[in-house]
Amino acid sequence: MKKQMNYSSFWLDSSILKDESNELTSVEKKSNDLMKLMAYKRSIGNFVNIVTGKSIPVTFDGRGEDSYTDGQSVTISAKLDDKEFDPVVGLALHEGSHIALTDFTTLTEMNRGYLPTTIDTEWMSNRYQCETDELSRIVSNNLKSLLNYVEDRRIDHHVYTTAPGYRGYYESMYDKYFHSNVINKGLESSEYRTEDWDSYMFRIINLTNENRDLDALKGLREIWNVLNLRNISRLKSSWEAMDVAGEILMIVEKQLESAGSGTESSSDGEGDPQQGGDQNGNSPMTGDTDNQQGGDGMSSQGKGETSESDSDNGQESDEVTDQGGQPSGEGNPHGAGGQYEPLSDRQKKMLDNAIQKQKDFQEGDIKKKKVSKADKNKIDQLDKADIKSEVVGKGFNRSNWSNGSNGVQTYIINNLTKGLCESDMIGMLSNSDWSMERMGVNIKKGIQLGTLLGKKLKTRNEERVNTTPRLKSGKLSGRMIHEIGFGNFDIFEQTLVNKATPVVLHISIDASSSMNGKKWNTTQTAAVAIAKAASMTQNIDVVISYRGVYYSQGNWSNVQPLMLVAYDSRKDKFSKIPQVFPHIQSDGTTPEGLCYEAVLKEITKTKNGVDTYLINFSDGFPGFDNNQISYGGTAARKHTAEQITKIKKAGVNVLSYYIADYGYEYGSDGFKEMYGKDSEFIDTTNMTQLAKTLNKKFEVNI
Repeated sequence: MKKQMNYSSFWLDSSILKDESNELTSVEKKSNDLMKLMAYKRSIGNFVNIVTGKSIPVTFDGRGEDSYTDGQSVTISAKLDDKEFDPVVGLALHEGSHIALTDFTTLTEMNRGYLPTTIDTEWMSNRYQCETDELSRIVSNNLKSLLNYVEDRRIDHHVYTTAPGYRGYYESMYDKYFHSNVINKGLESSEYRTEDWDSYMFRIINLTNENRDLDALKGLREIWNVLNLRNISRLKSSWEAMDVAGEILMIVEKQLESAGSGTESSSDGEGDPQQGGDQNGNSPMTGDTDNQQGGDGMSSQGKGETSESDSDNGQESDEVTDQGGQPSGEGNPHGAGGQYEPLSDRQKKMLDNAIQKQKDFQEGDIKKKKVSKADKNKIDQLDKADIKSEVVGKGFNRSNWSNGSNGVQTYIINNLTKGLCESDMIGMLSNSDWSMERMGVNIKKGIQLGTLLGKKLKTRNEERVNTTPRLKSGKLSGRMIHEIGFGNFDIFEQTLVNKATPVVLHISIDASSSMNGKKWNTTQTAAVAIAKAASMTQNIDVVISYRGVYYSQGNWSNVQPLMLVAYDSRKDKFSKIPQVFPHIQSDGTTPEGLCYEAVLKEITKTKNGVDTYLINFSDGFPGFDNNQISYGGTAARKHTAEQITKIKKAGVNVLSYYIADYGYEYGSDGFKEMYGKDSEFIDTTNMTQLAKTLNKKFEVNI
């Protein structure tokens, strides 16, 4: 079997799809997978929004929930591996495109009895010996299936030609559902060559397959011409697609009458699947083996792969051989026999399963791996936390004799929520009553100190207006006009309004294990004090973030750098701090520069007329290791220094404080190498004074 290219490998870090089940316990693996699922969900969501131009929600199926597309959101499978990922992306794009481009009122009106004008209702009523108003109920299943097929062709062609960068995902989806060896073999066999609805639907929905046989059924070539897949872009709406579906239905019905077939609908009342994609070796939407507008498309050379999840028992393969049973003409009413190769009983069963998958695809009822309600709730919490990821540290080389890193996946939690704190998914967020009580004391101290300092900063809210009279130019002073008669022409005045310059403070705190204890307690107090004082002003915003590591349930074999944004006064109320800060603990290593690089764009967003500061609190040097990077030593200090230089060049003022509970001189050269000569060394006993000093810096004498 030809190995498929994994298109997601170009943008998705390999750790997202890596199976580390042998390294983790079941509890650890569950937490780890949920974080990966969240990153995977967000990435697919971004793709859907880019392709459709609309903000369409993407979610996982929860157990006990319906799995069909509801016309408002896209549901995706929780199956997470490199074999399934690309088809899942393709399916999400397909469903999202329907939401953006399909007029779902066509189905609503059809359910109310609407039939397109391309259906000869008088002829059909005579054929079925029914009243016209009853006819819609009789033909609705087959008409709906045909409409789904034509609409899919229209929608997929639009996306395939307007967003060529996403073709690979569509091709992977088509390979999975429509390009399997089972379908290819079925099209060439003696199966489904009898004029009935099941045969017509099987042949129609696979017209884009290069193994199609337009002479397999009477009228099939006429249907091919009516579809005119090469020119499918002529259909501008779902209503036009319905007209074509109605025309195809009439062709089939007339052939069935000529063949003397009964008036039954398709055997399952659902019609057959569709979707293909063009499988002729070129544009997946046209089904034309010649070169088409739109460039190279997909080929149905038996590339489709069936995973264990693709069959009910997980044991079937789409490799079609004669093993497992001798060819038989019994048990299938659609066999034509003759010169066409018959299928064995086993092959017939495999074909039936493959056709059912196509039907499920067409009806939007694809079986997707579900998550439990508990896991779905956790994923929802991760979603609310606005978690993103960046691959950073590309090319980092700790030593001359080692290969440079391909980068490390770094998580950014942009919105720390109470729900995430209580989810037990983030190692540095504790739910221990003892720990939270102890941290709560520090938060209260910070609030008390900040309240006192904030009263002094309230002067920033005031404006002082200075007016200078008796000038030779400026604004005419009404009180001075009468002096013109006395020869005084200095009758103008100028007004100067003094206002404090707005300030944005990014407080970034080292959350490594070495900060634990008194250093952590007093640092938290200082950060909260600054935030509280700023909350009492109108022109100081504070963002507090923590540089740490993500790990699952105490497992250190699967650890990633983590930037945790715990508070942002531009969108959070100060009341959030006493709710979530007691959960935050110092626990991990020090991915210093990696974290800065991950949020570099955010920190360097400066505005004219606004002073921006980065205030760093840390107590050591960079150090972080996992299977993607070995980050430490001189190279890590240099990398961190490079990020700080970029921040300074963007116009951000950097204030860095080395926190120590012993002598200041330890590591001073290395610390200044990273943060500059103006970085300062303080001990834990001076943290309260530090908060006062920082606040004093932003007082305005007016």
